[in-house]
Amino acid sequence: VGLARGSRQSRSFGLMAAAISTNEQLASLQRDFAPHLELQPPSDRVACSLRPRANPTNYSDRKAFDPTGVLSADEATGMAELEALEARGLELCSALYTYRSIARALPTAGGDDENKRAMYLTSFEVLHPHVQRVKELMYYKDDAVAKFCASLALCTGPGSDGLLLALSRVFDVVAVLDSIKDTKACLSNDLSVYKRAFAHCRADVTNADAIFNSNNALQLFLAEKGPLLSALKAAVHRLPGAEESSSRRG
Repeated sequence: VGLARGSRQSRSFGLMAAAISTNEQLASLQRDFAPHLELQPPSDRVACSLRPRANPTNYSDRKAFDPTGVLSADEATGMAELEALEARGLELCSALYTYRSIARALPTAGGDDENKRAMYLTSFEVLHPHVQRVKELMYYKDDAVAKFCASLALCTGPGSDGLLLALSRVFDVVAVLDSIKDTKACLSNDLSVYKRAFAHCRADVTNADAIFNSNNALQLFLAEKGPLLSALKAAVHRLPGAEESSSRRG
């Protein structure tokens, strides 16, 4: 019995010694690594903007804005429309800049009348999607002018900085589009071949009247220098208060 009791005591002392040793080791680790684990403030402040570069929600919560606050619901709507307009304009810039003449690669119609008509119809079908891309620029002009002027009329309060920035971006895109368009002589050349082919196969084309009218409008659009900026300038001068502002600057 005495031997059993002694063995149990020695075993207890051994466990206590092991626990004490473990606690000492943990305390030693804490003393060694505690300074490194503390959160230290940065020595220099980092300046960063909390304004997002992208707007994935497209201001979907604009109805919750207080009209008397910094940003009204109308201004948020205008900013969303202008951002979409800017993105669409950048796509047109890319398409217009990379546009190359298609008509130069088409063969000249020859042979009998039936063969000529078939070749003109084929030329029309080849050129049609490319001319439609150019017509998108013409349609973009009307949309850009209307939304630009509508948003410009909202810039009356101190919280219109975001709206003004969106307007300046759209204005920059419009200027770039005008510049690229004026340097692309191939646009008018392709339209001339397209109109000639359309004239010979008009009876075989659906919506011929609409295509005829849009072709004439596109021809006038391409012949004008800087049509987007000219239309935008004329529309801005028609806004209420534009004349007073001009006379005040003069």
